[in-house]
Amino acid sequence: MKFLTMKEAVPYIYSSLLKAKPFQQEENDALTRAPHLTKELLHTLDLIPSSDKVILVTGSKGKGSTSRMMAAILRKMGLKVGLFTSPHLINYNERIRVNGKAISDEAFLTYLNSHGSTIDNITASIENPQHYLGPTGILLSIALAHFQSEATDINVIEIGRGGTYDDTNVLENNWAVVSKVMEEHLGFLGHSLEDIIRHKVGIVKECTKYAVIGKQSEEALEMMRELLSESAAFWGEEYMPSNVSASLSGSTFTLQTMFSRYEDLSLPLLGSFQVENAALAIQACETVIGRGLPSDLLKEALRELRWPGRLEVVADNPTVVLDGSINRVSAAYLKEILPLVDSKKVVTIIAVPSNKDYEGVIKVCSEFSDVLIVTTPDNSHKTFPADALEVARKYQAGAMEVGLLSEAVELVQTFEPTLIFIVGTQSMIGSAKEIWKDSLMDIG
Repeated sequence: MKFLTMKEAVPYIYSSLLKAKPFQQEENDALTRAPHLTKELLHTLDLIPSSDKVILVTGSKGKGSTSRMMAAILRKMGLKVGLFTSPHLINYNERIRVNGKAISDEAFLTYLNSHGSTIDNITASIENPQHYLGPTGILLSIALAHFQSEATDINVIEIGRGGTYDDTNVLENNWAVVSKVMEEHLGFLGHSLEDIIRHKVGIVKECTKYAVIGKQSEEALEMMRELLSESAAFWGEEYMPSNVSASLSGSTFTLQTMFSRYEDLSLPLLGSFQVENAALAIQACETVIGRGLPSDLLKEALRELRWPGRLEVVADNPTVVLDGSINRVSAAYLKEILPLVDSKKVVTIIAVPSNKDYEGVIKVCSEFSDVLIVTTPDNSHKTFPADALEVARKYQAGAMEVGLLSEAVELVQTFEPTLIFIVGTQSMIGSAKEIWKDSLMDIG
């Protein structure tokens, strides 16, 4: 079958997974995932890059931002950089970029069509009905074909879920980067923080020369130390930011790393967590380059950064902030915005899927919101909780439910708010970006 449009192509990418779903009695990646199928796909297509071209990035929070920052910094250092992330906000193509520019429909379809017979042969050979050729693996084959065609110098690959059993982890990687890890995807990754950490640090393999670990809880840090060699660079020891200050235009900070000290760095992204991500990205880039980074180029890279949907201000009067929080820890960072803007009347619109911490997000947002609205994105394949309004009214008696985000945005304007938060899953942020007519195909 030849695919002529993205609308035809995307369902095909998920077809193997959907076929296996009815046979998966337990949500356990160790039982259901089959990364060896992805390895077979990449090997057959001769797409496996050398380890000195691969950086794998995992974590529970901040891995996407850290990946984007690393790609921007390495590009500014003169490298041609491939970037593979998920999920997308508006266009599926956003998951695959070279020097910030998303792959075109034409290129995407060309690669998928050329891989189709190999994909079909592999899926036809699957014997265990629980197993599937993962969407991430198929998409990775398209990304690596694109990176190969574009002759990238290095590729930043964000892990999809976990680490050990993720389709991206079939790649040999000189560098492993681990952002903050906390309890998430319980069942898929195990039943404790220790289980999750073992999955995450599974991206540190024998071929890995450098591991850089982001800021962690004391409990997580202790576990990681037991699992990783002393050669790993840890937040708070080998590198550490200081003198952090924030305004509505972003954050400034100083950073001491293994190789250098950088004064007066400016980051046009809101939230103290973005300083944590930037520190991790900078330290990781130092290990790639092998020395301290030119301060002027680093500052330029950070100033130009754009990463949508992370405490992103998209409008004024009233101020509108988009944030992809899907758990209570991430939602807590929204409070950092309040002193920076007119927050006399805060309206928060929330859409968190039923398999995420929707109650936690609702609870945290109820603490600073005058009006709380639960809704769903205008376009999403995810399932949203039937009891979202019931949960919201536990914390705010006047909470409301509106069918779609576009309808909720229209309604809240009548309340004359000074600040609007739009919070939730990436498809929610994508719907908001469409409302504010923002293209994400080239983010520089």
